[in-house]
Amino acid sequence: MTITAIARRDTPQAAMKAKFEQCGLPYKQIEVYGAQIVVTAWSRKAAERWADLIAKFATVRGVIESIDYNAENTNTVMLPSSHKVWRVFARC
Repeated sequence: MTITAIARRDTPQAAMKAKFEQCGLPYKQIEVYGAQIVVTAWSRKAAERWADLIAKFATVRGVIESIDYNAENTNTVMLPSSHKVWRVFARC
């Protein structure tokens, strides 16, 4: 492991992201940018559970329905090119 990889892992944002990943709630993606927290969930119920958890120590700005585009679409009728997700935005 390089020194920069070790330094990135030891940041407060990386530690917070690691704790979120270990909490057991379903998620698609977790991003921590400075004081901003963005959790992308597959369902609204999961997003609301994330909002309840994050609200214990941060200000939740909202749970918003969004669309993510699929990485690969073979342009067939059977495969959708996008899917619904819910994002939880918070600020520490």
